[in-house]
Amino acid sequence: MKEQFIIYFKDEEDQYQAEVKAFELDNSMVYDVYYSLVPHVYLVRRMQIYAAVGNGSFTHWRQRITNKDEKPLPEEFVEAIGSAIENAQL
Repeated sequence: MKEQFIIYFKDEEDQYQAEVKAFELDNSMVYDVYYSLVPHVYLVRRMQIYAAVGNGSFTHWRQRITNKDEKPLPEEFVEAIGSAIENAQL
């Protein structure tokens, strides 16, 4: 497992870049994701995601809400980040 790495992902028409830091929490891997639109790397936003196993072998990615003011992001956006993390670890 890489401790820190860079991913690129696309959501609809927008291209993003993210720095990902992995850590273990309660025997699960959680990923701190610091993302921004490309090429605007100075407008960084942070979120945490983790993999949740669903029916079959398909991995569902979920956002981890860390404070009461944090709003859930669209499921498609979280899945795009999770897929990019999976691809980076191959």
